[in-house]
Amino acid sequence: MKIFAIGKSQYNSSNSNWTNGNSIPVMVDLSPYNTWSNWGAEQRDLFFLDADGNYHTDFNITTWNYNQVYNTILDLLPEDALAGDTNGDGILNVLDVVAMVNLVLSGGYDEIADLNSDGTLNVLDVVLLVGIILG
Repeated sequence: MKIFAIGKSQYNSSNSNWTNGNSIPVMVDLSPYNTWSNWGAEQRDLFFLDADGNYHTDFNITTWNYNQVYNTILDLLPEDALAGDTNGDGILNVLDVVAMVNLVLSGGYDEIADLNSDGTLNVLDVVLLVGIILG
C-alpha cells in the first residue's frame, strides 16, 4: 500500500507543513498542474494505492480523522494481516513493539511493520505502533 499527496509547485514552500516530522510523500506538480487535475486533487487530499499501485481511494484531511486514516489503511491490507502485528500472533501488544525494534536495529524490513508505508522500517513506525496500542 502507498499513501501520497499531490502539491502544486506554486505552494512548494508550504510543503514542509506536510513533510516536517512526517513521511508522507508529496508529489510536486508543475504548472499547468496536469497531475493535480487528472487525479482530481484538492488541498490536503491523501491518495491511497494498493500494493500493485492501483488507485483505491482518497480523502481530505483538513479535518483530521485518525480513525478514518487507520481504517483506510486496514482496508488495504490483506484480510489475514493485522498492521503492526510484527510477531504474527493476531494481537497488537508490547511483543510487537519489541519485534519491530529488533527489526529496525538489525536493518530488517517487514511490510506488515511498515505502518506509514514509506518503504523503510524505522522509529516512525515504532511510534505509530505504540500509539495504536495505547489508543
